Amino acid sequence: MPPKKRSELLSEALENLIASSSDIDGAGVVGVDGLVYSAHVPQRGLDVDMVGAVSAAVLGLSKRSVGQLNRGDFAQTMIQGSNGNIIVANLNPETIFVALTPPSVNLGMAFAEVRSMIAALNEIL
Repeated sequence: MPPKKRSELLSEALENLIASSSDIDGAGVVGVDGLVYSAHVPQRGLDVDMVGAVSAAVLGLSKRSVGQLNRGDFAQTMIQGSNGNIIVANLNPETIFVALTPPSVNLGMAFAEVRSMIAALNEIL
């Protein structure tokens, strides 16, 4: 059996996260240019390409904001909405991780899962 491709490993990692988490209900690995490498967004009507584009835009604004306010290097940002949250975090200089959460999430657990997922994804990348 041939070794799995990186895209398959990313897809499996995201699928496992969604299946095992009560705090994250959608996730993706996105290039800083908005290109989606892998995503699992089970919500109906949610376009994966839009997830990539929005994630890249959030990253750009967050990096500029952190720099302009002398807060060091960008690590992650969270946007809260009435139907849930968006967490965007650095994986490496070329790639970001985006997590979608329900509105009633335990943020501490969600952030812990994001950190754990980042470590696992960086091993794949």
